[in-house]
Amino acid sequence: MTIQPSRDATASLLVLASVFHFLLAAVAVQFLRPGYDPWQAPLSLYLSGEWGAWLRCAYYGLALGVAVLAVQVHRSLLPAARHVLVPVLLVIGAAALAVTAMWPGPAPGYPVDELGVLVHRISAMSAFLLVGSGMLLQSATLRHDPRWRATGRILLPLAMLAFAGLWAHALWRELPRGASQKAVIALYLAWLGLCAWQLRAGTRR
Repeated sequence: MTIQPSRDATASLLVLASVFHFLLAAVAVQFLRPGYDPWQAPLSLYLSGEWGAWLRCAYYGLALGVAVLAVQVHRSLLPAARHVLVPVLLVIGAAALAVTAMWPGPAPGYPVDELGVLVHRISAMSAFLLVGSGMLLQSATLRHDPRWRATGRILLPLAMLAFAGLWAHALWRELPRGASQKAVIALYLAWLGLCAWQLRAGTRR
């Protein structure tokens, strides 16, 4: 009877650690690489060069965290609140996130061949779209589980805002590319962190 709560607690701690580590690395490289304008430089530029290895590790850790969260939340929910597509979308999106870090895009002083550019762009786009879709779908089903209903009222608008921000970043080219992308990433991290926190809180009931 204690196995599932124990797994939930462990999973939530892993996810929270991955989210905070990613946030720390993403913020730190803005200061450690002053050659880039944070307002204009997307996060992918920091994957190559000095401190790039740290950021890539943060990407890999977050990918693992997303996959673990997808599986563990699905297991913890009542059947009525589950949707088979949610873990599929999140796990594939997590894999795409890892590929994004494995194939960094072009950066000043770090050229990439055409294949590398293509792989990076497709994987980055897939990570955002798949994880965002999984967030939306999961948030919409949480009302069917009383333990998650209150948190779901926050997660759903947060997921909607994140997904809307993603499309605004993609379609509104006049937006500063770095700032708009990082704002979207912050919304994704907030959703993941809150979801992991609720998973942990559920183990105490």
